[in-house]
Amino acid sequence: MRLRDFGLRNGINEVIVITKGEKLNTAPIGIIVENENSVFAKSKLFPSHTRSNLEKGSFFVANVVNDAILFALATFEDLGEEHFESLDPPILRGSLAFCEFEPKLEGSITYLKLLRGKVLRNEVRAVNRGFNAVIEALIFATRLKLNPKFAEKIKECYEIIERCGGEREKLAMEIIKEKTGIL
Repeated sequence: MRLRDFGLRNGINEVIVITKGEKLNTAPIGIIVENENSVFAKSKLFPSHTRSNLEKGSFFVANVVNDAILFALATFEDLGEEHFESLDPPILRGSLAFCEFEPKLEGSITYLKLLRGKVLRNEVRAVNRGFNAVIEALIFATRLKLNPKFAEKIKECYEIIERCGGEREKLAMEIIKEKTGIL
């Protein structure tokens, strides 16, 4: 068992992580992989519900997802049970794989050790620039309070989504517009 077996490759892998506090918390998180043939990774976690849940001993389950709408919704709110195909372990509908990690917090870094995982769907999909632009727009949206100039970067992503994205990417763009107010 290694990270690569579940689609996590060297670099930053965007996934939707599920933790548990008073309710299930869903959040897009970048998992940093330095050796995809190992079971070790890390992530930067700043003050958030996700981090607070981990400080209280929550599990850390990463869902490998390629649905732009799920990423957009999870960025701005916790997904309800209707978005899950399983609650134990917590698996989002349409997830390609899930991985449960043992998290260890050290400052802003969370060190992760892969405990178990499962490939749920073997789906072949070419790179879609619109999907990638949705992910970039969401990253900028989460950092918008830190730097208002990210609004322009989000607008640049909209142009790529409009030109290159499919229906789900364009619907995700509408969610981003609604939640950020950036048109």
